[in-house]
Amino acid sequence: MAANPFPGWLAEVADDTVVVCPDDINAEARGNQWSFSLSPEQAAGVTVADVAVFAAGVAEGRRAWLAARGIGSMVLYWWHDTLAGQLRFSLVSQAHGRLPFGCEVVPAASFAAVVSDWLGSPALHGIPWGELLPMASDTAAPELLPTVLPVWSMTLHQTSDDENLIDESDPSNG
Repeated sequence: MAANPFPGWLAEVADDTVVVCPDDINAEARGNQWSFSLSPEQAAGVTVADVAVFAAGVAEGRRAWLAARGIGSMVLYWWHDTLAGQLRFSLVSQAHGRLPFGCEVVPAASFAAVVSDWLGSPALHGIPWGELLPMASDTAAPELLPTVLPVWSMTLHQTSDDENLIDESDPSNG
């Protein structure tokens, strides 16, 4: 069984600075985005609780970074990028009042729901090329259905008393 990569990833995330651009949501979103991929072997050995421990560490580290610099509240948000087969997170200033997606965003039922979807995905490394079909040049493009993206989010304040961080003992906490 492959080793759990999350402790190493947490150390990498902890060393990173937070991009704060209250006037530019896209700069914040891109500058603070992290993405994580697992091999099928790693995914088989990782639990939702393992990812919740990681996410709680990320949330606490980001909150502490913001508090140490006297920076206002930011929204930490997580989603499963199904096309890339990745779990992703980013932060944006709470003052924006929205998340920077070009599709409809719905609140995920829980953090565990986002992680379970990712860990159970048949496309952990994206959609295999063999599953993509070429389209004849004289064929009309199919009508695309609107994309709805479940996103789990929480507001990080300067003190952790304002909102509970992800509870690693309860993977369904969101």
